[in-house]
Amino acid sequence: MVLRALGISLLLFAMGELMIASFAAAAQHHPEHRTANADKRTRSSFPNFVDVAPSSGINFHLTCGGPEKRYIMESMCGGVAVFDYDNDGWMDILFVDGSTLEDLHAGKCHYPVLYHNNHDGTFTDVSMKASLRYCGWGFGVAIGDYDNDGWEDVYITYFDGGVLYHNNHDGTFSDVTAKAGVRNAGRWGTSAAFGDYDNDGRLDLYIANYVNLDINHLPAFGSGPFCQYRGIPVSCGPRGLKGSQDRLYHNNGDGTFTDVSEKLKIDPDGYYGLGVLWLDYDMDGCLDLYVANDSSPSLLYHNDCKGSFIEVGAVA
Repeated sequence: MVLRALGISLLLFAMGELMIASFAAAAQHHPEHRTANADKRTRSSFPNFVDVAPSSGINFHLTCGGPEKRYIMESMCGGVAVFDYDNDGWMDILFVDGSTLEDLHAGKCHYPVLYHNNHDGTFTDVSMKASLRYCGWGFGVAIGDYDNDGWEDVYITYFDGGVLYHNNHDGTFSDVTAKAGVRNAGRWGTSAAFGDYDNDGRLDLYIANYVNLDINHLPAFGSGPFCQYRGIPVSCGPRGLKGSQDRLYHNNGDGTFTDVSEKLKIDPDGYYGLGVLWLDYDMDGCLDLYVANDSSPSLLYHNDCKGSFIEVGAVA
């Protein structure tokens, strides 16, 4: 297979060189065609996008702290997922909202907003029916059928943990976080991703966590060496704040998960996690893991196909 793939690559490369040489020769004989064709390619090579949000019925407005951005969580909020939640063959859209300190302390909620695809270029807000009703400061969202029932489920990360919603097959979702054991309690989750790292046919869950921060005792704006940028007061962090360790939850196949983070030596240094991606970068049939961190090294976990990971970011 390797030789065949290599042969195809070489053939395509050779054909490409031959075609380039032919085009170059033609352009030399017909310079007027060269200019015209270049202009035509330039005009057609860029896609044309039109904002259709208003006409499609999507009017989501993200809430993300106050205008002065005095605290670090006010600088990054919200998430979005495009998926077919009702199995009608059309992609729907889920927006995760943030909050403000005032609203959070007052118990004013900014729930996720789910838009159903009407199949005609428009969407309908079905959030109330869907019952995605956790009240918190949202950041990221992951979609995956964790129980293999053929319906996509939802995991949302929050400033104070995360919530797993089970798809009930009728346009509604149920909060099964406690039963599943994936609360990620007390941790600021920025993003999450489902992936089957041990090839047992069940989706496991990785959560990237950011910093340990007490919402009731936030570092003062502009105070200390990590709260200024070239002498200008800014929100504190992430440097100077204690990082929060990421979590990897193994799917037990019965609706519950087991935290295997310590066992598999996931993020032992507690870096500032921002993004996470499952991928099989070396094509060995086992999912590897890439974690993008803020102000600290990003991590590439190589899956040894034996149930463990080796961090190879620096080597790779």
